[in-house]
Amino acid sequence: MCLMCFICTLNSKAQTTKIAIVSVADTTFIHRHIGFTAFTNYVDTLPINFSIINHIEGKLISYLKPGFSVSVVQLPDSVSKVKNKFFISAKTKKVKEWIYNNKDLYDIVIVIDNAGLSENNQLIPKNTSGIFSNHSYASYYSTISFFAYRTSNLKLLEYYNLGGEFIQPIRNFKLPKERKGFTPEIINFVYDGFKNYLDSRVEYFLAKTYLLPQDKIDMIKAESGTIK
Repeated sequence: MCLMCFICTLNSKAQTTKIAIVSVADTTFIHRHIGFTAFTNYVDTLPINFSIINHIEGKLISYLKPGFSVSVVQLPDSVSKVKNKFFISAKTKKVKEWIYNNKDLYDIVIVIDNAGLSENNQLIPKNTSGIFSNHSYASYYSTISFFAYRTSNLKLLEYYNLGGEFIQPIRNFKLPKERKGFTPEIINFVYDGFKNYLDSRVEYFLAKTYLLPQDKIDMIKAESGTIK
C-alpha cells in the first residue's frame, strides 16, 4: 500500500512539473569536407530550408507534454543577445540569472545552445550543423546541444556526451564526385537523415537526464508511429 502511494505521489509530481524550453542557439547548415591536402578542404552551405531549433523544440514538446507542463519561452534580448569579448561565459551567466529569477514559474529549464566540437582533431565551424566528411566517410553532426537546469538550485542535470552521438555516420551514402554535386535527390536524403539524427540526440538527452525513461520514449514513438 505504501509503495502504491509513493508511485502515485511521483506521478502526481511529474504531471505538475513545469518545464520551460529556451534557445540561445543559432546554426548554419553546411557541408564541411577535409581533403587529402589543405587545398582540398572546403566548407559549403547546403540549400536546405529547415529550422533546426523549431524541430528540436517540437520534438521535446512531443515527448514531454504527456507528463509535464511544457512551454517554449522567448528570452529577452538582454539575455539572448549578450555582446561581450567573453561572450560565451557572459551569455551563460545571463541565462542562469534569468533561470533563477523565474524559479517560481518553472521547475526545470531546458536550454538549447551551441557547444564546441571537433572530429579527428579537426575543428568544426562554430554554430553549424550538417555533414562532416573526408575522403572515406561522411557523418551528420550539429554543434547544438541541450542543457537542463533545476531552477531551485541551478544544478545541471548531467549526462554523458551532452546529448548523444555528436558525429553520426551516414549509412548507404556516397559523396558526389563534384563539390557542388548535391542533386535534389541527395538533398532530400540528407534532409530526412538529419532529422532522424536530431531526433536521436533529443531522445538520448531525455533518457540520460532521467526526464523520461527509455521505455516511455519508446512508447510515445510507437503511439506516434515513428518507430521504424
